Amino acid sequence: MNIAFVRSILPVHQMKAIEANKWVCGFAAVGGREFPIVDLKAKLGIAPGSHGREPFIIVVDTGEKLAGFIADRVSEILDLRNGVVRSHGRALRVLEPGQVMTAEDWPAFGLSVRF
Repeated sequence: MNIAFVRSILPVHQMKAIEANKWVCGFAAVGGREFPIVDLKAKLGIAPGSHGREPFIIVVDTGEKLAGFIADRVSEILDLRNGVVRSHGRALRVLEPGQVMTAEDWPAFGLSVRF
């Protein structure tokens, strides 16, 4: 994820968990703005990985509103050049903010895209 879209990093205990509704697993707030927290593994079909000791919430500006996702861990910060990220000889998937919550996703959860 490009750091320019990251608005905050919160400890995971600030999430109010809800029973999984498709792939929204909870809500949190930053600066008085409440936002959904997305289970990216479920939404994007990402294979389970090793969990970190202290997961946290990455809050991003999706272009519509704020949304968050849980990061199990941060392994490293990489320099994106020419649209390809490589680490230890393997290509990595770069997450775009709009993949977290699209304009079509908001109404499905009764959430408005108005500011």
